[in-house]
Amino acid sequence: MRIPFLVLCLLIWAQPVLGASTALSREPGFMLAPAGDSDRELSLDVEVGYAGQADFTNGQGSVGVLRTTLAADYSIFRLSYGLSRYLWEDGAEVRFAAGDRVPWETLHDVALQARLIDNSLGRGWRYWLSGELSSSFEQDFPGAVGAGFDGGVAYEFLEGWMIGLTGKAVVLSAMRDDLLGDLEVGLALAVSQKALRAAIKGVGLGGMLGDGSEQIGFSVALFGAEKTYRLSPSSPVRRNGYLTIRHSRVGAYLDYRHDDRLTFSIGPEFNYARKFSLYDSTGALTSSHQVQDAFGGSFRLKWEF
Repeated sequence: MRIPFLVLCLLIWAQPVLGASTALSREPGFMLAPAGDSDRELSLDVEVGYAGQADFTNGQGSVGVLRTTLAADYSIFRLSYGLSRYLWEDGAEVRFAAGDRVPWETLHDVALQARLIDNSLGRGWRYWLSGELSSSFEQDFPGAVGAGFDGGVAYEFLEGWMIGLTGKAVVLSAMRDDLLGDLEVGLALAVSQKALRAAIKGVGLGGMLGDGSEQIGFSVALFGAEKTYRLSPSSPVRRNGYLTIRHSRVGAYLDYRHDDRLTFSIGPEFNYARKFSLYDSTGALTSSHQVQDAFGGSFRLKWEF
């Protein structure tokens, strides 16, 4: 899913042949807007991401991850379901596996969000805050249940250029203080194709460039996150225990708004600083296992009704 550099250059320099212009939202980039931010009552969001096969640092086994998330937004509410499928190689040789069984095959996420704040502050500033209830589990719903907040702030420092910071904190019920349910911090920079062309011409380059299109945008984002799941009663690693997955990733994305209903984003990602931590049924840490870095990518589509 890596986008060749030549393709990105062509998208920047080529004159758009897209018909009538439909601009991107006032916040370029998917990350710099709150969940459920739509002028319409209902929208659907589909995201598919992949992290390539990577070895454990002890050299025993490897794993890749394919993740799909479906979400529906209505008014201030968002209901989402995520399914992560783990693609093991030599899974039975993983140090924390038992017998010939892989540690786990799929992990599930269910979340309900309600947007509490969505406002602007002065010229160019935007901030939002949502409340969230979540459930994360391997097999038995509801699994690890938590409650918390999701929010962000974004600033358009130049026309068509925006930088933003997002965060999430969800705390599990009946857990120890050192085990949180969901933590995430993200930093993103987004720019429209039109603004990028203007910047290139402004420094004396690309004198033959046209005005560009606001239908196309580019984003660069950095994420750091950890997520906790309740393992099944028959788990070969920790029965009724917990699994916390920590990872960071950096990505570069192409955003394209086809019309006033359909928008998509696609781009390569690099996953690093990855660790699996296992806890017993009381939330006490029992072991941690590092996973090597891996390339991957993501595709996201939003359809507004």
